[in-house]
Amino acid sequence: MTRRYFEDITEGEPLQCQELTITREDIIDFAIKFDPQPFHIDENLAQQSIFGGLIASSLHTLSACTRVVVEAQGDVAIVSGVGMDEAKMFNPVRPEDVLHVEAWWCELKRSKSRPDRGFASIKCKVNNQKRETIVEYGYRYLLACREIK
Repeated sequence: MTRRYFEDITEGEPLQCQELTITREDIIDFAIKFDPQPFHIDENLAQQSIFGGLIASSLHTLSACTRVVVEAQGDVAIVSGVGMDEAKMFNPVRPEDVLHVEAWWCELKRSKSRPDRGFASIKCKVNNQKRETIVEYGYRYLLACREIK
């Protein structure tokens, strides 16, 4: 795979993300380690919650989606992540949901103070198998440039 630099990325360019399935075990394992809310780890208590059943942590959802976005980027000359856009959660992720991540490059801007670098964002929209929107969010990166202008 050829390394891609800031100049190689185009506005609106889509990323080909793999779908992912979130299992009951995934939900509970992540929650026990990182977000032990009752509706993430205890099916009986989750039934009594406003969700009416076990759901994934929003942090779990974002982490899992980050993985498929990073894999879809390929060999991009990322210097660093510099931020994330607000994550807007619309629907919970339930056991065995299949998530489809639609992601694309945008907001490309070469740095004026450091012309060997450029800023680029990736916007993401995640839907489940029912085509319900789960979350919308984005990443902001600092990329290396191939050429100094």
